[in-house]
Amino acid sequence: MKRVLITGAASGLGLALAKYYAAQGWAVCIADIQDEAGQAIASQLKQQYNSDCFFQHLDVTNDQEWLQLANDISERWKGLDAIINNAGVASSGDIDALELKDFQWTVDINLMGVVKGCHYFTPLLKDSRGNLINVASMAGLLHISGMSAYNASKAAVVALSETLYSELDPFGVKVSVLCPAFFKTNLTDTMRSTNESGTVIAGKLMDKSTITADDIAKQVYNDSLNGKLMILTHRNEKIFWWVKRFLPSLYFKIMKNTAKKFHDAMARKQA
Repeated sequence: MKRVLITGAASGLGLALAKYYAAQGWAVCIADIQDEAGQAIASQLKQQYNSDCFFQHLDVTNDQEWLQLANDISERWKGLDAIINNAGVASSGDIDALELKDFQWTVDINLMGVVKGCHYFTPLLKDSRGNLINVASMAGLLHISGMSAYNASKAAVVALSETLYSELDPFGVKVSVLCPAFFKTNLTDTMRSTNESGTVIAGKLMDKSTITADDIAKQVYNDSLNGKLMILTHRNEKIFWWVKRFLPSLYFKIMKNTAKKFHDAMARKQA
């Protein structure tokens, strides 16, 4: 039986991933700070698929909890076939308005939480020639104004993943980075923002998306097993990323105009 560890798996995309992997016959470790929800999901998957699914509390900023999880998985499963570093948060606000503690909070979870997952579990993945999957965002490739902390943290996850894609290849470890655009999830529930409109806009874009967490989970499963580095789930944003790469002047013109329209709208609202 294959074994996967998924962080932030008690809700949102992490939950969809846990369900999909369990349905494919994998043993799943649900690691999350949401104890009650995590335990309930693990129990449900274990009963439904008769597989070794279990929950363990994990704050991805806590080194001791990472170390304990690595030890427990090594003892319980004697190895690991895949890790999905999914846990993440969102923040928004202009660089001179967003509090530094909120910028740090975003980086600590979105970037360093992923770094720690890679650090503590790469030895097991080398042994199994397994899969390392990091969840970034299209915000790691396309950088909308007012999202400096989130964009920077997700761009760093992309850079980290590209580095490990080459670094771990001699050991047979396949590395993938997921870069989805908006889809319906619970990310805005904990979002820290200097402007309520930013959260409202993000929520509306999520609700309008025709791509679901279940769709993304299926693509992650298939693409990662095929060794695909960049997993892009949204067609329009993928095209815009190509515009950025090959027509950067047009890309930045669009981004500047978008930023101006947003700030003009905020100014009218406050007037």
